[in-house]
Amino acid sequence: MEKFIHVDRCDSTQDLLKEQLTQLGNDELTISCEHQIKGKGRGNNTWEDSEGTFCFSMTIQPHVKTTFTALEISTLVADFFTAKGRVVKLKWPNDLITADGKKCGGILVQNFGQRYIAGIGLNLFQNPGEFGGVYETSFPIAKKSWAEELSSYIRAHRFQSTEALKARWTSYCWHLNRKVKITEGTEETSGTFEGIGVYGEALIKNESGLHQLYNGGLRLV
Repeated sequence: MEKFIHVDRCDSTQDLLKEQLTQLGNDELTISCEHQIKGKGRGNNTWEDSEGTFCFSMTIQPHVKTTFTALEISTLVADFFTAKGRVVKLKWPNDLITADGKKCGGILVQNFGQRYIAGIGLNLFQNPGEFGGVYETSFPIAKKSWAEELSSYIRAHRFQSTEALKARWTSYCWHLNRKVKITEGTEETSGTFEGIGVYGEALIKNESGLHQLYNGGLRLV
């Protein structure tokens, strides 16, 4: 059984979902909000709330190969907008990118006890600046409806095959065969992004060989 909760304001939908899970049992749950005050991103990043954004968190079953779970969710978000005639690209490991290369969203997957939680934040539209939007112009957003529709799509379209998932993710990859730099702490690796490996790791090729990177921030060079 699935339960859906929409609130006006919260610090973080992920934190609120974790609170609810202690009372929920085994039901699936999605929580969305009108305004998120302290949204979480990967690492120490935060998610900025604005007029054109919506966000939600949902319980999910991990992908058959657990390390692909966040890649699967981001791929399903791209599929969702493709079905609506929009172009959303993917940046390893968990960013959603507009056709002109601006970040328009992100995915954060965490495990909480025996459960997995996916947090999803999206800019449907955005004022000109560093970030982009899925749509070029503003419009009234029914945030509850968007969250319900997208979470239901994700639950209904999970990938059963890791190879099929890898192929679909690669088709959306914004930086495939382009020069990139991946930074993790003080370590930097530059080279050509050749795809993702058997665990979802980034495959970077340079003069010293093929490197497998499991974490880090990626940018074009």
